Amino acid sequence: MKLDQLYYFSEAVKYQSISIAAEKNYISQPTLSSSINKLERELGTTLLRRSSRGVTPTEIGEIVLEQTHRIFDSLEDIQEAVELAEQRGTVRIVGIPCISDRIIPQTILRLKELNLDVLLSITTGESTLAVHQVASGESGLGLVIHYSGLEDTAGIEYQPLFRDEYILYVGPFSPYWDAKSITLEEALAQPYIAYGEEFKRNNGGLTEILGKRRPNIVLRTDENECLKRMIAQDNYVAFFPRFMSRDDFYYTSGLLRGLTISDAELVFEVGAVTSTKYKIDRVSKIFLEILNRTINCDSELWPCIE
Repeated sequence: MKLDQLYYFSEAVKYQSISIAAEKNYISQPTLSSSINKLERELGTTLLRRSSRGVTPTEIGEIVLEQTHRIFDSLEDIQEAVELAEQRGTVRIVGIPCISDRIIPQTILRLKELNLDVLLSITTGESTLAVHQVASGESGLGLVIHYSGLEDTAGIEYQPLFRDEYILYVGPFSPYWDAKSITLEEALAQPYIAYGEEFKRNNGGLTEILGKRRPNIVLRTDENECLKRMIAQDNYVAFFPRFMSRDDFYYTSGLLRGLTISDAELVFEVGAVTSTKYKIDRVSKIFLEILNRTINCDSELWPCIE
């Protein structure tokens, strides 16, 4: 019995598919299938029920899977102990794009002050994508905008971090460039650039806050840089978080302005999600603790969660 056999078995159960498990692990389907077959022959039992809809563990397979998780948890503990002793490790984060503009850089500075050699692997995406990746074990930590039903998601634990509010970003070609504020009705009437799946489905943030109300969407993009450049070069607008975007280059250099919505409070909550199935490692716990300190020590944070 080899560790890779147990690992491929657990991956097949995780994705409920041998072909998908093979694809995710960058090996051929026959190789992964052969590894599981050898494991079954060595143990003298069937571990997987195979059907046209995929694979599921047998009763004995469930027992083997539980022991397999314990084995790999122990191996991770060994690796974590070494990394922690040497103050190093990797934190896999998936989060909303604006989280990287201000909070992540400040947290990195605090990590350096503690002489922690932490490698951050950051993927950006909408909150629902982040929750899915954490629940599946693809990422260890998710930084998301809270949305209804989040706490009810299977395999997810949610921790609130702070609150922020949306303001409207406008460029010098906007008729509201010199305005001090704007009403919500006026904001929704402007040519709006939507980010990703915004307003297509409820992924928290503005989609949930505005309910059935919708801006005048003329373009969509999943590239924040492209979005901000287009606002700076034409009369397009988009909503951005006040706090998380405060260090954004376009904002600090005067290429874009942020207008407060005068007649509505577009407040939302940002939090961290971790998996209840896949244990968060020690270095990720340390990172989350430093992230909380960074947020709590920032006097400009508006408004804090009590």
